[in-house]
Amino acid sequence: MKKLFFIVIAFAALITSCSEDAAGVTTPSESVAATIAAYVSDNYPETEIVSTSGTGSSFTTTLNTGEELVFNTSGIFIVYANNYSQGLSADSVEVTCDSTSTDSVGHDGRGHGGKGGHGKGGKGGHGNHYGQAGDSTHVGGKHGHDRHAENEVEIDSLSTSINDYIAANYSGYTIIHAEVDTICQGTVTEVLVCTSSTEPVKLIFDETGLFLMTSQRIEYADVTAEVSASVTANYSTYNVKKRAALYTLADGSLQYKVFMSLDGVRKSVTFNTDGTVSCEK
Repeated sequence: MKKLFFIVIAFAALITSCSEDAAGVTTPSESVAATIAAYVSDNYPETEIVSTSGTGSSFTTTLNTGEELVFNTSGIFIVYANNYSQGLSADSVEVTCDSTSTDSVGHDGRGHGGKGGHGKGGKGGHGNHYGQAGDSTHVGGKHGHDRHAENEVEIDSLSTSINDYIAANYSGYTIIHAEVDTICQGTVTEVLVCTSSTEPVKLIFDETGLFLMTSQRIEYADVTAEVSASVTANYSTYNVKKRAALYTLADGSLQYKVFMSLDGVRKSVTFNTDGTVSCEK
């Protein structure tokens, strides 16, 4: 009887941690999804979650950068992966990634995030902007990742100057994501490059394609003592994220970007190594 009791409890825990659709794909419960979202917010504060699904024993969360995080059924992080092996094939010139509603491209078997929500593609295929069925024969197959943000740009559309810089300074790296953003330096193009399963290096270029800086994820605990003291003195009411960004500027100088939030409102503050504030956004 005791053994039967524990089996019932285990089964109850499983069904409350996820739900399953007709195709056998599971989605996390609200509490597990919240745990995953909190982890992403704390460790990948510059990204957005595109989707989270699993097959019963784990959940895979895809970020808008194409990176993937695997969690157990309780929402505890297990392993990191990126789409390095897919690379440029996700954005070949034969694949139109950001066209009108007739476009049926939604990489990785899922659809674009458009006004109509995410589409759901066929096996190894594509969904479209408005949630219609996808096919499994479109160029690109299972490559790539969901296009989720309007500011994402096709890898193939990057300027010659950006491509030349990457070829000269990051030989052997693969471009996995690119987007246009507005930061303290103005409008920039941010390009993620990586090798193997390492987390990517973000390369930041101005509107003319001139290299400005690199950005790498680091632990907040690794910022300088002066930066930490400045955060404590000036942002004591904020919840500081676990990970920050280390900027290496073109002239070799360093800055630290610290992510924080207060009452659900996110803020990022860039510090010089001596703790003075360079920019707040």
